[in-house]
Amino acid sequence: MRRRAATATATATAATAFSAVLAVTALAAPATGAPKIDSGTKFWNIDVNHNRDYTVSVESTQKRVFTVGATVTDPSGVRSVSYELWHGKSRASADGLMVGAAHCVPLNETASFCEALVTADPKVNLRSNALAGVWTITPVAVDGDGNVTRGNGAYLARITRHTSMSQTVATPQPVKKGANLTVKARMTVASWEKRADAPLIGHQVLLQYRKGTSGPFVTVKKIKTDRNGWASATVKATADGAYRYNFAGTSLTTATIGWADFVDVR
Repeated sequence: MRRRAATATATATAATAFSAVLAVTALAAPATGAPKIDSGTKFWNIDVNHNRDYTVSVESTQKRVFTVGATVTDPSGVRSVSYELWHGKSRASADGLMVGAAHCVPLNETASFCEALVTADPKVNLRSNALAGVWTITPVAVDGDGNVTRGNGAYLARITRHTSMSQTVATPQPVKKGANLTVKARMTVASWEKRADAPLIGHQVLLQYRKGTSGPFVTVKKIKTDRNGWASATVKATADGAYRYNFAGTSLTTATIGWADFVDVR
């Protein structure tokens, strides 16, 4: 069996639409109890993990530290900023919460770029698989006069369960031209509840083939993983080439592409 690496990072589904929502700039509204209405504070270009799809993938046991940043402006300047990420229908009824205090770098007298490190940890704030999905970001700013403003708007992040795929294995090898070839790989997904990887059951993966040693991979079959996470398909051996499985991901799980197995056809 000759194996050749074929890895890539796939974009999460609906990333384009999701990014468009996140790009919305909103005028911040004051918090209850603030010293005065501070309509001058604004948050611009909320950014998550320096990533266009605003997605953070978290494994089953390892905590993941990621960035949340924005440009914050106020006529009196910016004293401090923090970011609250919460999961649920409202902040008051949230079933998940992450907070990060930002380090602010002044851009001029009225604007600062403020970025925080936020930690997603299965042992602390991601104890349930139900917490995968969209989280709302609430930026909180204190201006130069001490007024507190909590941002309102379409500030979102996506926290997903990390997926893994085993090495693709094609058997038998070497194989005669025209004979059946069985191609297998196993998919797992992070279980934050069990703090271990679990089989990814009933999800579609693409069996892909590349003739020879270069060129694009072409999808030849669509397979659903079984109760143990295995994808298995039978194909006719036609020529030397590589087989791999490709998982496009979902709104709750990350995409992944398995290592390819090069097949010697005789």
